[in-house]
Amino acid sequence: MSYLTNLIQPLQQEEFLENNWTRKAIAISNKGEKDFTDLFSWEKLNYLLNFHQIKYPDVRLAYDGKVLEAKENKNFTQWCEKGATLIIDKIDKRIPEVSIFTSKLSYELGYPTQVNAYCSWSSKKGFSTHYDTHDVFILQVEGNKQWYVYTDTFKYPLPKQKSSSLTPPEEEAYLSCILHPGDVLYIPRGHWHYAATIEEPSIHLTLGIHSRTGVDLLEWLIGQFQNQEEWRTNLPLRIDEISFNVSIENLIKDLKEYINNHNIKEEYNNYLDGLEEPVEQYNLPYQAGFNIFHKGVDTKFKVSQFQRLKISKIADNDGYKILVSGKEVSIRGVPEYLVKNLFSRETFTGKDIINLLPEYDWEIDIMPMLSKLVSERVIFVESGV
Repeated sequence: MSYLTNLIQPLQQEEFLENNWTRKAIAISNKGEKDFTDLFSWEKLNYLLNFHQIKYPDVRLAYDGKVLEAKENKNFTQWCEKGATLIIDKIDKRIPEVSIFTSKLSYELGYPTQVNAYCSWSSKKGFSTHYDTHDVFILQVEGNKQWYVYTDTFKYPLPKQKSSSLTPPEEEAYLSCILHPGDVLYIPRGHWHYAATIEEPSIHLTLGIHSRTGVDLLEWLIGQFQNQEEWRTNLPLRIDEISFNVSIENLIKDLKEYINNHNIKEEYNNYLDGLEEPVEQYNLPYQAGFNIFHKGVDTKFKVSQFQRLKISKIADNDGYKILVSGKEVSIRGVPEYLVKNLFSRETFTGKDIINLLPEYDWEIDIMPMLSKLVSERVIFVESGV
């Protein structure tokens, strides 16, 4: 099942993408059939506050429509008693279960995600009416919360086009709903909204989807041209109008030629793939070269999960390039069927590779290849603990 489908069920994914994604907010009731306490809870909140030294603004308070300054962020419990909302950013970087959840979803959607936790205590608003510059899913974890969503007054705002500089709509909310544990609310970017807790304390997670836009594509292209001398040179002084206009025409011509002579779609896709961060990066002591084959040919390896991995032939046809997480790793002297088979599995053992390569020597050929893939963080050793 698709991770997006699982998140929004019982709503059908096709219906959501056609009617709601980037267009209209929707509240999705789970009818008590699921919850999100496996991702977050009061216990995990207390764990973060007690054992992680999270600093402002990653942990902060919002009260009566505004975010409190750092100096007021010292006594959380006192402010919570008054009705302030406690916010912890980037819990996808702090809680393993949330990290795996966001990695799965990012892999499927192709865009970065981030999860923040919001803990509220009374009917007082933490934030005033505002909009976000990215699409969000609200996951209700504990308690109930009242939400109001209004139409957008500025279509598809970019990250720097904040709601603080604009005026909220005057008409009534087009969606008013109460979220119960396990319910989900989707709000498109640019749609104004606010929320208030109902009676008992509430926890919800805000899952942000940071989609790419045409402006992002243009910014990437600008980065490509920064490496070309003719695009960095001064334009002629405008007192020489003829030379100035000729230079502009030449740059436009060069831009057209660049676009016609490059596979922009593939290059931009590769660039986006390179921005992805693996859910797991460290596999010590093995990545440092120690005790990699601790079970000999029975040592089990796993392929890094939830990353787009591209494989292409080396120019001299003596091996393959593996592009993953923005880095390129080459392995030589191996057949194509091995590479394709290797990365189509979640796990494999040294013995599996020997069976795939019966004419290759374990110590001379196979062990060095696997050692390189481990040290480059392409594959990981399973400790068995």
